[in-house]
Order: sequence, then structure tokens, then C-alpha cells
Amino acid sequence: MIELIYFTGKTCGVCKVLKPKLLEAVQENFPEVKIRVVDVEEEVEFTGQSMVFTLPVVILKADDKEMYRFARSFSIYEVLQKLERLQEIQNEG
Repeated sequence: MIELIYFTGKTCGVCKVLKPKLLEAVQENFPEVKIRVVDVEEEVEFTGQSMVFTLPVVILKADDKEMYRFARSFSIYEVLQKLERLQEIQNEG
């Protein structure tokens, strides 16, 4: 199972612009990917355990193991590219 975790915050301007576009693109291209949106102010403990110190952060996990991490400046295309790669790996296995 592939999971995308999006760390966001109420004061993150980039998050407000990026989040809807990224989540829509993921849902459109990878409907089977589980998406979790984490508000860092509400889920402080999980944010710390995930070693998230900046925003936005996107973590891609495959079978509960972190495979890729994107922080601060990244493109939607980069995330979609890595999701495609993870899907290929899972289909091979």
C-alpha cells in the first residue's frame, strides 16, 4: 500500500496554494494511494515523530516504510514522478 502524508499548517502560505493542486493531481492519477493530511499544530506528537521541522512536507510511504520526502520547495510533478516509480516497484513485486 502506498501512502502520501502531507504536513501543513494554518500559517503556511505555500501549503494553501500547493495542497489542493497536489491532492487533486494525486487522486486523479493514483486513486489507490491513501492520503493523510496532517495539521502540524493539531498533531504535534506525530509531526515530531516524523521529524518534520519545516512546511510543507510530503512523505511517501510504501508498506509503512518512508521511501521519499519532499520539503519546502518541490513541484507536483516531482511527487507524481516518485509515486509512479513506487507503483512500478509494487507491481513488479
